[in-house]
Amino acid sequence: MSANKHTYGERLWVEIAADRVATLSERIARRLGLTLPSDEWSSPVPDPYLLVGGVVLFDIFVLHTVQQLTVGRNTVLDNPSWLALPATVLLAVVTNRYARDRYGSVLEEIRIETRTATGSTAFRRLVPVRFKRAFFLIAVGGYYSYLVLSGRILPILEYEGVAGLFGWVVIIPFVYAPILVETAAIYLSLHVSLPRRFDREDVKIYYFDPHNLGGLRPVGTVLKQSYYLFTLSVVLITVLLYAPFLFPEMLYTPYQPPEQLVSVIVGGLWAVGVLSIAFSLGSLHRYMRKRRREELKMLESRFYDLISEPYDVRQTLKDSEELRQWEREKHRIEQVRDTREFPATIRMWSQILFSVVLPLGVQWAIQWFIGLV
Repeated sequence: MSANKHTYGERLWVEIAADRVATLSERIARRLGLTLPSDEWSSPVPDPYLLVGGVVLFDIFVLHTVQQLTVGRNTVLDNPSWLALPATVLLAVVTNRYARDRYGSVLEEIRIETRTATGSTAFRRLVPVRFKRAFFLIAVGGYYSYLVLSGRILPILEYEGVAGLFGWVVIIPFVYAPILVETAAIYLSLHVSLPRRFDREDVKIYYFDPHNLGGLRPVGTVLKQSYYLFTLSVVLITVLLYAPFLFPEMLYTPYQPPEQLVSVIVGGLWAVGVLSIAFSLGSLHRYMRKRRREELKMLESRFYDLISEPYDVRQTLKDSEELRQWEREKHRIEQVRDTREFPATIRMWSQILFSVVLPLGVQWAIQWFIGLV
């Protein structure tokens, strides 16, 4: 059984599906009188990877073998870049589990329960249930609309046969799509919802952080890492869509180059990535700046209560107790003043900038090259 070891973050769809498949398999095995492995035995590979890996192998070997036997073509052999699709799905499973677990560990690391109001449940879930379900319905509806309106059904039947059509209308929307949709939902939640929750819940800043990042360095790191994984996923999608047209001598496909709408969607994914990382870090910056300035204003106002002659520098701080109190307050102010207003270091910023510019340049170069061919 799959389980989340952290207090924060919910179980993933693929984990729930893996548990249901395991339960169903046990029932069928018992009815058939088959011997089941003991409870002490467990696979070293987590159940979600076994489930998705099994579907991917079924797609690659069974469906494409049927395609070879029925229509005489094999998409995997004709166009190996098609493997970017299952690779993206497998990467998404890894990404979803990593992001969920990292979300929980980050909140525990920054001790979020001590920074928020008692009993707050704002950070329990990573993604709202209704948002994820609505996102899935919209994505699948848009996918089927594209298949019908673009006239893809007949070319699929002609080139890939019934086995290929089964992959397009069943496996992609009901196996691959839920995983990819959950990836997108987790990503958007991390970069849009999470920073807003910090401000809405008035999360306290840790001004004694040795990194001078308000104790939020792990949050900045998980945002950066999730952006890297998002970028890698879009790179794989770009390879899947454009590789056959970049290398037509080596890769075959009966389909036309991606329509302008598809190119716009891919470009939109890059834009979403750039805007999301900018929004998340920008939102955390505004929240940290507001909290920091409020704290500085409050601490500075206390000077007037501690110093007997605040406007006469030659006469004030003569009393030893007054001096000690002033030094304590001065140290507090320095701690707050030295705290940065961004949860990221200069090195993190340079890495993010590089990961923004390079893939976008690659996509523009690909589209320019295809236009020349």
